[in-house]
Amino acid sequence: MTFTFPTLAIAGVALAGLPIVIHLLNLRRRRVVPWAAMDFLLQSDRKNRTWVRLSEWLLLAARVLAIAAVGVLAATPLTADLLGDLFGGEPTHHFVLLDDTCSMQRGGSNTTAWDEATAALQRLADRAEANRDTVTVVRYTDPRTGAPPAPIAGGDPGLQSDPVSWNATDATIDAPQRLAEFNARVASAETASKLAYVFSDFASRDHADREAWSGAVRSLSATADEAVLVACGEPASGNLAISRLALAPGPLAAGVETRLEIEVVNHADEPAPPVALTLHRNGRPLTAIEVGPFEPGGRRAVEAPISWAGVGLHVVEASLPADRLTADNHRWIAVEAPAAQKVLLVDDSEAGVEARVFAAALRPLGRTRSGWAPERASDLSEEALQDAAAVFVLDVERLVSADVRRLREYVVQGGGLLMACGPRTDPKWFNRAIAGGGLGGAKPLAPWRLGPPVSAPPPPAGESMLTVAEHPVVRVFAGDQNGFLSLVRTAVRRRLRQDDSPRLRKVSTDPEPGYETLVAYADGKPLLMESRYGEGRVIGLLTTAATGAEGAEPWSNLATLPVFPVLANDLAGWLAQGRLEPPRETIGDPVAKESTSRATLRRWDDSGDFLVSPGLGERAPLAPPTPGVYRRTLAGVSDAPFDAAVAASESDLASPTLSALQTRWNGVARVGRARDLFREEAAPSSRVPLHLAAATLLALLALERWLAYRNSYVSAAAPRAGEGRR
Repeated sequence: MTFTFPTLAIAGVALAGLPIVIHLLNLRRRRVVPWAAMDFLLQSDRKNRTWVRLSEWLLLAARVLAIAAVGVLAATPLTADLLGDLFGGEPTHHFVLLDDTCSMQRGGSNTTAWDEATAALQRLADRAEANRDTVTVVRYTDPRTGAPPAPIAGGDPGLQSDPVSWNATDATIDAPQRLAEFNARVASAETASKLAYVFSDFASRDHADREAWSGAVRSLSATADEAVLVACGEPASGNLAISRLALAPGPLAAGVETRLEIEVVNHADEPAPPVALTLHRNGRPLTAIEVGPFEPGGRRAVEAPISWAGVGLHVVEASLPADRLTADNHRWIAVEAPAAQKVLLVDDSEAGVEARVFAAALRPLGRTRSGWAPERASDLSEEALQDAAAVFVLDVERLVSADVRRLREYVVQGGGLLMACGPRTDPKWFNRAIAGGGLGGAKPLAPWRLGPPVSAPPPPAGESMLTVAEHPVVRVFAGDQNGFLSLVRTAVRRRLRQDDSPRLRKVSTDPEPGYETLVAYADGKPLLMESRYGEGRVIGLLTTAATGAEGAEPWSNLATLPVFPVLANDLAGWLAQGRLEPPRETIGDPVAKESTSRATLRRWDDSGDFLVSPGLGERAPLAPPTPGVYRRTLAGVSDAPFDAAVAASESDLASPTLSALQTRWNGVARVGRARDLFREEAAPSSRVPLHLAAATLLALLALERWLAYRNSYVSAAAPRAGEGRR
């Protein structure tokens, strides 16, 4: 039983012992005086001794209860506890699945969805405490963080948690799967009465798999006595987010200017005006760029020039003005700029002409810094490939099997490969080892097979002999008015096998095997092609830049063109992008690194230092909890810095209205708004009515007076003589 004023109840129980104390004191004051005249009365009293003793004990008990009742009733007991103590009512276990992903931080007119959820949970906990029920909260991210279910009402008070003190995470989670796991927990609970709640913003992206959600909610409704879906926040979609901050293809080296690619997405069903995007490098402001306007659901991409002042780590932050969701308004990128990036030029010819012309194009003479460090090699050792940004295989006759294997591993892990196939390339070896996958039956490194060399077709009268696709590698030839494309001449080219034909597609977005033609002849035959292999890129050039067959004229005049250095640099930049792209992670994704006592997670600070940072949770101490730049240290060895960002899906705040949710789940689950639920005063928490308390106390007092009179041995006085005759 609980009371409104428990101190008064304690005082009343303590004072109830006074009649007992007085009774004991009176016993000590009695004196035994022999009196012969009383013996006759004592003999008569022995016949009624049992009833007399019982009456005296009842009188003492009535006085004790009367005093205790005054204190208890003054303390105001609660009806729910009183009835529960009397009749033993079964408590209810409330199970709550709380969405604590990033989108729950969405702001509204006065509050956030997360604030609405925690405030409603606090009201539910208060109501459950009054009813002696139990409330257990399971959060979406618990499997990632390792946090146990949190009791907020019932059970051991020392284990209870205050939901108002909780914070939402910046992580993302598979909502239907989490709901299925929650359903299993509710089903395994050994309690007669249980209610299940799901607190979420019910973002439309999580309801994309309607079949999975429908099955999970129906199962939950069947498992619990009632399922309640609690919508948090306002249904809205307006939000701008930085979806991408990356290095444009090009060199990554100290003192060399490169470009940043920044993409901003409008997650709204209506247009958005331009916004100012600010850049900071190493904590210092750079410039502001206007981005927009935005079409409904549209994207805007901008580029910003940037250079790295010195060798070492550099951190760039891009920021948008505050809007409905602040976590996706910031994006970081961390780069470690060396003095130059190595490009491996593989040329097994004696003169090495192809290697020389590409080396001159990548690193021109003079004081101009290109950021590339071309290095000629005749084979492909592990040491040579380890720090190579890109590999150019220039008209080699053949490579040994070990070199081909190492080249495959290099490209699979994000490396870029250019294969120039000229007069020295052995087509039988190429078709077997490169295009055929070799003896091991591996996926072809290049999905095209070489045929014999043929003469290039003459260009149409007054036109260029080549056509180019819209691609970063051949941007130097782009544009209808471009005059450089007409200068290109090829005397001889490698023909593909008769049964090979280019598959026109975007290799960056199409998962199917094949290749994309970047430069083609007038007859449609390819000259420059691209394909994907693992995480890397493979580009094939079916001619040479400066050599021919055994002293004959060169197959093309590419090396003599004034734009050849630009073409070579664009090739190197595009192929090296996978190797130069800084590592990044999404908040909430599992971390492969094992946590040990010597492992730490550090976050980059504007001061330029990495400060120790807590992880996402007890189970994920090395997982980044918020956006930023981090570095892990394992056993005293530091990994490369990486940037952590919010999952792109969390930026889409589109969610259904309350009426839409009610229509969808009608008959399956009850639907309510968080800010409206649990506000009514719980009826079982009402106080004992005053008239009932007064009646109880008067009854005890009347019983005490009657017993006192009954045990007083006082009879009514006899009338005097003559009074009855008046």
